[in-house]
Amino acid sequence: MWGKIEHYFDEYPVRKQIAKTLLKYGLKVSEDMKIKAGDIEVPYTKIAKALDVDRRVVKETVAMILKVPELKEIYTNLEPTVHMKYVGRHVGYGVIEIEPEPRAIGILAKIAQKIAERDINIVQVVAEDPELYPEATLTIITEKPIPGDLINELSKLEGVKRISIY
Repeated sequence: MWGKIEHYFDEYPVRKQIAKTLLKYGLKVSEDMKIKAGDIEVPYTKIAKALDVDRRVVKETVAMILKVPELKEIYTNLEPTVHMKYVGRHVGYGVIEIEPEPRAIGILAKIAQKIAERDINIVQVVAEDPELYPEATLTIITEKPIPGDLINELSKLEGVKRISIY
């Protein structure tokens, strides 16, 4: 998605950094010029401090987003999402992270099929956008840990570069 909208910020590198961060964390821009994580307001100063930028540029970025219809449509509808990568194992879930070969097609379908063949339910899948994350990964949380022989089988699938278990 980032690749489709980043051109709006080409003339403003700091605004681009701010906009990318809002998108990455699912921080919404509201009609009343607020930045929100769900219903929780995130002050401009907190975003500015985290990115080491001036809070006024954060405000300018929000104003720009609300003025451009395509950006407004995206940013006013963002939602943060829980990612169970680091907590899944603490509640008995299986957690695997797959680093796919660049632009591998159908990798999620292949992996999901192999997991389903073992009667293991998938609880969550998080596929990172390669345009936002240089080392984009696919994280799969299952209702129980994935057996070692299945991990070996998954690692041999075409398009799988690396598998990590958490």
